[in-house]
Amino acid sequence: MIEYDLLVLGAGPGGYTAAFRAADLNLKVGLIEYHLELGGVCLNAGCIPSKTYLHVAKIIEESRELHDYGVIFQAPQINVDKLAAKKKSIVKRLNKGLLHLAKQRNIEVINGLAKFDSKNKIVCSCDDGLEEIFFKNALIATGSSPVEMRQFPTSEKILDSTGILKMEKIPERLLVIGGGIIGLEMANVYSELGARVTLVESSECLLNGVDQDLVLPLEKRMRRRCEEIFKETIVSELVEKDGSIVAHLSGRDNPAKMAFDRVLVAIGRTPNTDKLNLNKVGVATDKNGFIVVDNQMRTKVDNIFAVGDVVGSPMLAHKASSQGKIVAEVISGENAFFEPAAIPSVVYTNPEVAWA
Repeated sequence: MIEYDLLVLGAGPGGYTAAFRAADLNLKVGLIEYHLELGGVCLNAGCIPSKTYLHVAKIIEESRELHDYGVIFQAPQINVDKLAAKKKSIVKRLNKGLLHLAKQRNIEVINGLAKFDSKNKIVCSCDDGLEEIFFKNALIATGSSPVEMRQFPTSEKILDSTGILKMEKIPERLLVIGGGIIGLEMANVYSELGARVTLVESSECLLNGVDQDLVLPLEKRMRRRCEEIFKETIVSELVEKDGSIVAHLSGRDNPAKMAFDRVLVAIGRTPNTDKLNLNKVGVATDKNGFIVVDNQMRTKVDNIFAVGDVVGSPMLAHKASSQGKIVAEVISGENAFFEPAAIPSVVYTNPEVAWA
């Protein structure tokens, strides 16, 4: 029977940072990941893919702006398959890098779906059946998933943030539901790649909660990119009809119906905690499913910790990494705490918007 000093559930930025730091502190570490590749949402379906596409969008925009200087480029020809393949190759290279770093540290990487059986045992559903894994300390770093709007039909034309980053085609008309970070970044990308984008936000401002002195210059630029931006507007219904998705809108100064080729639903994320069997071991969550922790990232169970998206906003990779490092140090006996004076955040649109 192997007993790990630290067993990490989830190989995203919070999980792999904790695992690497713990191994460097001479702890025996196991790392369980449900997906085949390490890196979590950030690497595989978030930060890295989106930044790849945003880089391309920025170059296209800058080349067009040079017209005013007398430098004329032809309109770009977009090879979608090649662009998606380039994104995939970047992600794969980073996947291999993380696996190499884990092997260097003798971290055992286990592929499977983990559930708590007791405060010292995980049952993992692996390819060859159920496996019992024992630990002294566990870290929950299972991340988050896009919030679903269950009233909408299931359709290949209605995408979440993961689906939109696959870049299978550039739609002629794209509806983006949600004026947050993901919605704005993807509206920026697809408008520069040639889609006619309509952005719908339910609140009275884009990037709700961010200082509007920062947001207004970005909104001005986004209004030039997008066909329409409707604020204080709700998409009450999506109906698939004649090869299109018809959106029923409820708000001010907008048509009642509009047709689109694709729809991106980007209204937030929800923690991946519902399948972990947390109730069985007494790990407490709030009404939204986020795990309750103290400033050492310890849950209500003294040997079980949690970091990253599962403990709540801000859902940022660098926040998760910082918390993961702290957990490894706490388990090693160091007097470490997560008490940030400020946490930086960035929207990687053009122009970029940053705050702390």
